Amino acid sequence: MNEEPTVYEVMAAAVSHELKDFERWFLGLATGEETILLLSHVPLVGMALAQHTHAPNSVMSVAGWGLNPVLNEMPTLESEIPTTTIHWRCEAHITMSAPFHPFATKRGDVDVGFASAAHVDKYGNCNTVCIGDYHRPKIRLIGPVNQPLHFSCFGREIIIMPHEKRNFVDRVDFISGVGYLDGPEARSRLGFLGSGPVMILTDKAVFDFEPKTKLARLKSLHPGVSLEDTRGNTGYVHNFMPEEVAITPQPTPEELRIIREVIDPRGVLLPR
Repeated sequence: MNEEPTVYEVMAAAVSHELKDFERWFLGLATGEETILLLSHVPLVGMALAQHTHAPNSVMSVAGWGLNPVLNEMPTLESEIPTTTIHWRCEAHITMSAPFHPFATKRGDVDVGFASAAHVDKYGNCNTVCIGDYHRPKIRLIGPVNQPLHFSCFGREIIIMPHEKRNFVDRVDFISGVGYLDGPEARSRLGFLGSGPVMILTDKAVFDFEPKTKLARLKSLHPGVSLEDTRGNTGYVHNFMPEEVAITPQPTPEELRIIREVIDPRGVLLPR
């Protein structure tokens, strides 16, 4: 396969490489064309790629209703999903009334979750509530939905969002998803089960968090993305630039074949 991978395939591979075998992963559904692509389709492909390669014993839960759905049979329109999930083939369907829910999030049973936000700050705190003062906001956003539970109880969180300067702020106006608050000891002081965010994945780059300070730092740039472009679109007020910045690994030819021929042969999930 000679075609170059798209940025979305690079992002899906980055998700896959973060995941491990014998884990449980949770993904909610998103709204809005760009958010659906980045927060639903990219991680779906990334999880499936991990299952087809190095993590065959892991389990993905989609929106809490289906375990290991067959992605190449996914409804062609995201708007169809709420009414057709019962017909979307998967290993098992789950109802919230079930006496035993295998993804008991409050017990810390979920290893990896996925989130997005209007704002993310240098400590990985996310904001989906408001821009400006909470009582007199400039913009009222969609709200936290399940984000507080994700960030407090899941083993680790992957944040996926478009890379625009307005999204990357030094301090969020409201914390709906608790990253590292103001430093490395904050989460343990509050008794959170999960270890917090481990990655911010965008259409330009990958960030991780420096172990001692818990500040976001640039880990890699996607192929063809310049350092100047990324710096100019990141509003963090700290030195998030290491001395050397790696290039995000592209999917191998075999990973690309699996994405295009096995996981998403119709091109429904990732545009080509």
